[in-house]
Amino acid sequence: MNDILEFDSLELTYDTRSILSSVYMKCEAGEVVGILGRNGSGKSSLMKIVFGSLEPSFKSIRINGKTLKPNHLKQRLIGYLPQGNLIPAYLCIRKALKLYQIDDDDIFSQFPEAADFLDLSTTELSGGYKKIIEALLILKSKSKFCILDEPFSGIMPVHVEKMKAIIAGEKMKKGIIITDHLYRDVLSITDRVYLLTNGKTYQVKNEEDLISRGYITG
Repeated sequence: MNDILEFDSLELTYDTRSILSSVYMKCEAGEVVGILGRNGSGKSSLMKIVFGSLEPSFKSIRINGKTLKPNHLKQRLIGYLPQGNLIPAYLCIRKALKLYQIDDDDIFSQFPEAADFLDLSTTELSGGYKKIIEALLILKSKSKFCILDEPFSGIMPVHVEKMKAIIAGEKMKKGIIITDHLYRDVLSITDRVYLLTNGKTYQVKNEEDLISRGYITG
């Protein structure tokens, strides 16, 4: 049986503003699930809650029906690519690969250019290459599930296509949740997509659904 990540009943409030109130999502190993939503809709907060780095007022997060324990971060059940920095500035790429227990060749086979970056820190890379390397660290990790927050942001279109191909390959081993404002690219690689709006999630199937929900204009 494939591993299944489910979460619901997430409640998050900032000051008096309700950010998340009625959320349900499921991601199964072997599929890519997308989250779309406007800026400020709570997508990044949702991902942090599932990962375990943000504590809401209430949550229910389960893998294979079992509620995740507070120490699940140590078990590396879920990998998370944040919008901000993943690799500390003092680490070179080679050491980051060792930290994530990833063989150099596993990266080179997908992204040969990485051979030129091994002894550099992320501060010495362009924003696009930094994003690619950090996304590969999460995708190639041993986590059962990967959460990717804006993995296409700031990278060249040719690299977006390469990243999509890598995601499609890695989903055979794990479940992947992705959000990005390049919604057509998200739609092209996902098995299911949810729209997050007004604190709630709605499953959508195509651009027409996104129009009807007010996410894009026709």
